[in-house]
Amino acid sequence: MSDGRQIEPVSTTAQIVAVDTLAREIWYEYYVPLIGRAQVDYMVGKFQSAEAIAEQIEAGYEYFLVRDEHLPVGYFAIQAQPGDGGVFISKFYLHGSHRGRGTGRRCMEFIEQLASGRGLVLLWLTVNKANPSVKAYQRLGFRIAAELEIDIGSGFVMDDFRMEKQLAPAPLT
Repeated sequence: MSDGRQIEPVSTTAQIVAVDTLAREIWYEYYVPLIGRAQVDYMVGKFQSAEAIAEQIEAGYEYFLVRDEHLPVGYFAIQAQPGDGGVFISKFYLHGSHRGRGTGRRCMEFIEQLASGRGLVLLWLTVNKANPSVKAYQRLGFRIAAELEIDIGSGFVMDDFRMEKQLAPAPLT
C-alpha cells in the first residue's frame, strides 16, 4: 500500500496486543447493534483476544495489521487451504474511521495477490446476514454461496452467509 497505509504480518507480542486492542474497539463500535453486547463479549473473548490470536497463529492462521501513518486501523487473518485451492478469510475488520476510504479494497487486493502467488484460486469468508458489509463484499466480486447457522457455544449462534470469490488462475511461466 502507498499513501501512508501499510500491511504488516503479525508475529510479535506487541503486534498481537495491537490487534487485540483494535478488535475490542471495532467489535464494540460495530457489532453490538448487529448481534448484541452479550454475544460481542463472548466472541471477543473467545476469538479476538490476544490469547486466541496467538493460538490461531500457532495453528497456521496468518494475521496482518493494517496501519495508516503507523497507527493501527485494521486487521485481517487468513488460512490457506491448499487442498481445496482456497483461502479462508477468517477475520477482516477496519476501524470506523477507515471504512469507505479504499482501505478494504486494498487489503482484499493484497489477499488476492497472496493467494494467486500460492496458486490458490478461491477466496471465501463468512459474514453475518444482517451485516451491511455483505454489499461491500459483493462489490468486491464475492457471491453468496450458502447460508450457515453455526453454534459457537454458550447459547450463541452465528447466522451467516458463506461468500466466495473465484480468482483467475495464475499464468503459467
